[in-house]
Amino acid sequence: MTAVRPGPVLNGLPGVKAQLDEIADQLAAGLHCLWLLPDHLVDSGQAEDLYRAALNSMPDRLDLLPPAVPAVPAPRRPVSGEADEPTAYDAGQWEEADGADWDDLPEIDFDDGFDIGWSAERPVRGVRPALREEALPGLLERLAKDLAVDPGEVVARLTDPAHRWRPVIGLRAWAEPDDHGQASAGVPGVPGGGGSRGGAVQRLFHALSAATKEAGLPPQVRPRLLVVARLRDVPGSLVEELDRDIATTAVRWWWGTIGRLDTATIVASTRTRGTAVHVAQRIRAVVRDEVVAEIAGFDLALARRLAVAWDGRIGGLDSALRSCLDAEQIGRAATCPDTAFEAGTRRRPGSRLRPAWSEGLVQSWEGMLRRHPAVWYADGGADGPPELDLLVGQAQQRAVFPWIEEARDRLARLGARHAARPLAVLVETYAQRPPADFRSHPDRAFAQLEVGALLSACHEGGLVLPGEELRLLKTLVKARNILAHRGALRDATLHTLCEEFALAHRRWAKL
Repeated sequence: MTAVRPGPVLNGLPGVKAQLDEIADQLAAGLHCLWLLPDHLVDSGQAEDLYRAALNSMPDRLDLLPPAVPAVPAPRRPVSGEADEPTAYDAGQWEEADGADWDDLPEIDFDDGFDIGWSAERPVRGVRPALREEALPGLLERLAKDLAVDPGEVVARLTDPAHRWRPVIGLRAWAEPDDHGQASAGVPGVPGGGGSRGGAVQRLFHALSAATKEAGLPPQVRPRLLVVARLRDVPGSLVEELDRDIATTAVRWWWGTIGRLDTATIVASTRTRGTAVHVAQRIRAVVRDEVVAEIAGFDLALARRLAVAWDGRIGGLDSALRSCLDAEQIGRAATCPDTAFEAGTRRRPGSRLRPAWSEGLVQSWEGMLRRHPAVWYADGGADGPPELDLLVGQAQQRAVFPWIEEARDRLARLGARHAARPLAVLVETYAQRPPADFRSHPDRAFAQLEVGALLSACHEGGLVLPGEELRLLKTLVKARNILAHRGALRDATLHTLCEEFALAHRRWAKL
């Protein structure tokens, strides 16, 4: 059994690489960058890879690591001979070491400089001591440690013209602790207050921008922030403010980043080793890949799952797609707004769409607003969604039309030898718009006739094709008419079309 090749790294996809290049150019030009990602990229760990790829593109960089959360001690194991009682975590009880009472423990009255984050209050039996949130070092404290200065000197150090090293400071906003407006209170150059999530990030943006302007630093030597965040990790007011401040900051959204080529690359990575030799097999494989890419759209994980789960039969597509969508995803999709009347923008989702964008339910794909396929099933309908047929037809057009055009060209050239009337007469009679020089170059004009015109000429005796070529021509006309009217080819029609293509290629190879 052949194994499926591992999928390409997200950072290596063409659309993602293009956005990473744009961010690198903006950082190199001296701009701060706020990169907003949907929640699922953080949940899957892909945001970490994107963050590292963006930051590593800069020669001078400082990766500001998230605060380390104090480790939770493991529960005490029973010693030999003791009954196997539930541990503190199992029973919700906090065991005291070796049975000693808290009051009997010696008091230690000195500060050894270590703070592991536990509350100094006496623990209550049955309740685990809580971690002190304020014990986690704040953004400025961590930055000061990396720069080897006091927290109050961070902004001054980064904007001091005497210092040559002014790096791009990378910050994972999703890993920052909740802010209570205390981390930077009283620190020169960084206003206090706030209290909303991402408040420390907002204050650092403001402080660096103001200090940079006051120091008069040119763009190529400014300290810059690269903040990668979910929408809920930073205040909404900051996003709007930075989006307007195009002189100092670039706000980038994961919006229109993934395109058809990216999705097709993921689908292609699922193919088993070995190439189909038979023409009919090749055509069906192309149709299958195009359909999967069109249906999955911007959801690369869905594209990979569907490519593995679906065998290519149109009749089984609905059930295969349903099997690739979990109930929780479909439940969330019920809140996705209708995008039919939304005015999409090239750079970012509109304010009404942003909650759904964060959930991964709506995206700009190939320049158009697209809702996630889970939305189609959110109403609980038993029948296949109408969007499915529409998108299948569009995918089949892209996959099949080149084959139809190739066969049409061969039939037209072959038909010139089986014409029962002068070619100029056939062109004048059956061409929808005969070219101006069709009388002087009738053979060239006849070669441009559409399949419908060729079939009409056959029905009326102007063209006498051999039986197998006439059968192929009828199949081409039927398939083209279905696809041209926004329909989708069913399995029987698609199978007949592929087989006729295969037979024709064998015939033409002998000519």
